[in-house]
Amino acid sequence: MIKLIAIDIDGTLLTSEHQLSENVCLAIQAAKNQGVKIVLCTGRPIVGVMPYLEKLGLREATDIAITQNGALVQETASEKVLSHLTIELNQLKKIEQFAKNQKAQLTFFDDQHMYSLHPEPSQLVLDDAKILHTDLRQVTREELTEEMLLTKAMFLGTPLEIDHLLADLPTDFLAEFYCVRSVPYNFEFLNPAASKGEALRLLAESLNLTAEEVMAIGDAENDRSMLEYAGNSVVMANALPEIQALATFVTKSNDESGVAYAIEELVLKK
Repeated sequence: MIKLIAIDIDGTLLTSEHQLSENVCLAIQAAKNQGVKIVLCTGRPIVGVMPYLEKLGLREATDIAITQNGALVQETASEKVLSHLTIELNQLKKIEQFAKNQKAQLTFFDDQHMYSLHPEPSQLVLDDAKILHTDLRQVTREELTEEMLLTKAMFLGTPLEIDHLLADLPTDFLAEFYCVRSVPYNFEFLNPAASKGEALRLLAESLNLTAEEVMAIGDAENDRSMLEYAGNSVVMANALPEIQALATFVTKSNDESGVAYAIEELVLKK
């Protein structure tokens, strides 16, 4: 029996227009009413998740969200941090040196804000901050301190610029960070212990749940680890073939309320 459902947001929970369909809302509420724990599991910061938590009724005292691709686990009502895996300032500076030869722009996050060192943030950076409902702050190098709790660094650029970045990526970065491309226009660097799958595993174990009692729903490379962990791996029809290959169940696309269809078929009809 499925007792916990972990749901990615972009490309999964939301439509291509970043909307939450009524069918998805109703299916999630029905599963919750049956006692199933619903956990949004996303690359977004918590502020970028709040509008959907509110609409889905997932801000009760026991509700939890996995954010920043597993680097942050938080209670949704109080925003109390349960786990925060960070990167160090010297690591950010190393990434910044690499950024000097890249066209994609570097941004980075703490638990609440998005930052840019660039004097003129690109339109893509501005648009991404808006999509994430996250305050974008322009800072100077002198304003960076060791006390900052840095959650991740993220490059934003055209898919071709990100392709070029990957071709130039130093091999030691792959050992030093958890590196992941969530969407074609970004590439992220996180603490090597961070991933959606590891955060989900630890959460499930804290609730005395087995992997077989967990369902994960996703569409992208940053969902791979949680899809590999969960005993019930649901992949969206809009996902790439290599992600669909991980599925125990391929659902409809995000524009066809695929999350609702999966919950109806695998949870509510059981």
